[in-house]
Amino acid sequence: MIRISDIIKMSGSSRQFRSSKPAIKETQKEETAEIIKVPEISKAENLNLYGKGVSLVAEVFGKAKNGESITATPILDFSKNLVEQALVDESDYFLKFYESPYDKEYLPHHSVNVSFLAVEIGLWTGFNKSELMELAVSGLLHDIGMAKMEDIVYKDSKLKNNERSIVGQHGFSSAQILQRLGCLSEDGLNAVKNHHLRSPRDKFSEVLSLADVYEAITHSRPYKPAKTAHQAIAEIIDREALNFQPSVLKAFVNNIGIYPIGSWVKLSTAEIGLVTGINKGYPLRPKVNIIFNHAGERNKNIKFLDFMSETYFYIEGPLSAEELKELNLKWQEKSKNSEALN
Repeated sequence: MIRISDIIKMSGSSRQFRSSKPAIKETQKEETAEIIKVPEISKAENLNLYGKGVSLVAEVFGKAKNGESITATPILDFSKNLVEQALVDESDYFLKFYESPYDKEYLPHHSVNVSFLAVEIGLWTGFNKSELMELAVSGLLHDIGMAKMEDIVYKDSKLKNNERSIVGQHGFSSAQILQRLGCLSEDGLNAVKNHHLRSPRDKFSEVLSLADVYEAITHSRPYKPAKTAHQAIAEIIDREALNFQPSVLKAFVNNIGIYPIGSWVKLSTAEIGLVTGINKGYPLRPKVNIIFNHAGERNKNIKFLDFMSETYFYIEGPLSAEELKELNLKWQEKSKNSEALN
């Protein structure tokens, strides 16, 4: 079994950057987003691209549900733009990845998230631009077979055995639809068809499957809360490691980081920060915006730390939503008292 500690050793981590293993609690990501409004650091073009992707998937899935014809051109155009953006800078898009809401728009948001993450993992594992396009399209439409199963997909409770069996066929249904559409090669079709299988698979299928698993863990459903990015990585290493090639898993963890973009972390100085960037190959050395000082007070001027060059401080561990909520309540109380005095 591959363990996080093994991957860290292979990634060039230093004794200056220690990690504790705090107690892990389940939490909902959208709750964290509501607790504290962080500085706006996403680029307008990334937000626009993300929104376009969600709208496109919703439209395409609607056509599939109603048996209407689907045109491949908009799908290919969006996928091309997504790949080009990923080649330039992924950090802003990752922040949107963790913020995306889950309601009746579950399938469109999930699909865009998986498409983006599959492209990123493909980049990290050496896929060329043509192959990245295949991953983008595969991720965007891997669940199109669910379009006619929305009454099951959007249930607010766990699926029954017969419902699980029906949904379990969606990979094959999706591949059939995409084969008729003619926008994927055999590799892409196999990835769509096999993304829920745990038997030996080709690398395309593994990349799409890993993106799908990580996305599902880090986002909530009506019947289960989401887990933090840190928890999701720990769960994949613990429960899913044998289902993926070590090289794929190692590339994923080394690049997404032990503390992924969007994670709240506690520093050795007792300060609290938000991870806004990753140093590739160094999962314990992210880039962090320091939001709260050691006394739990909101910083008037946001401080920035890059742990590639920082040698005096280290990250103690991730902050749970409960801890963050408690911190925010204290900060709000202090703000009220300060206003009352003035």
